[in-house]
Amino acid sequence: MKELSIKTYQKYLNKVKTTSPLVLCLTNSVTVMDCANALLAIGASPVMSQDPQDAAELAKIAQAVVINIGTINDASWETMRAAVGVAASLGLPTVLDPVGAGATSRRLEASREFARSATVIRGNASEILALVGQTGTQKGVDSSAKTTEDLLIEKAGRLAKDNPATVAVSGEVDLVTDGHTMLKIDGGTPLLTKLTGTGCVLSVLVGAYVGAWPKDVLKATAAAHIHLARAGEKAQEKLNRPMCLGAFKAYLFDELALMEGSDLDCPRGKGKWLLDA
Repeated sequence: MKELSIKTYQKYLNKVKTTSPLVLCLTNSVTVMDCANALLAIGASPVMSQDPQDAAELAKIAQAVVINIGTINDASWETMRAAVGVAASLGLPTVLDPVGAGATSRRLEASREFARSATVIRGNASEILALVGQTGTQKGVDSSAKTTEDLLIEKAGRLAKDNPATVAVSGEVDLVTDGHTMLKIDGGTPLLTKLTGTGCVLSVLVGAYVGAWPKDVLKATAAAHIHLARAGEKAQEKLNRPMCLGAFKAYLFDELALMEGSDLDCPRGKGKWLLDA
């Protein structure tokens, strides 16, 4: 297994900060403000919409579109379709967050529809497994999948090839693959799983990174994962007590904003944390 220096990826963060990509976020009603603030924190520009015509027009000027089906309904589905249609016609990167895809048939239907045109599909293990037909692993919108890394690598690779798209699986070790190359990101903190919306935030960060680097989607997606993981680690280091979740969230947004290229090095003292499998 080859270790890749994280310094290779510092340029991705710098490009986001210098170009401020406009990201159209069609996200769920639970986390919309967190998503907007996270994009502002890293130097990107968020724009939200709830209307098909409005979303279609915004897609024409955006650098990326993020689709999140966490609170899907008939109206939001049509809005997403309108934006995705424009994005497809313009070759604009689209990120799908299939929130709770294995929980209901409606979520699964929407996720599979948008997966067919997605540039990136980013979800937890249960959501990714649901998209390839492995059911019974979803607990609400949270992952309850108990599976091996080898199985996740196999299924993520299959999903990437079938659509085709870059597929990112969040977990203790994040996996990012285009069906040919597999990147592993080992870092972050379990506290990220204790807050609602960190997965949604990660998806819009991916939107910003691929919007800034549309010709290198695999590594841009990995860089977004590294950004959040490292920010989570640095936020945890500031806590006076282990489970101060309110303070952790505030520190997390601080660290998202304060992140510089050099901060991406040495998570947990390892020095290198991006592994090419």
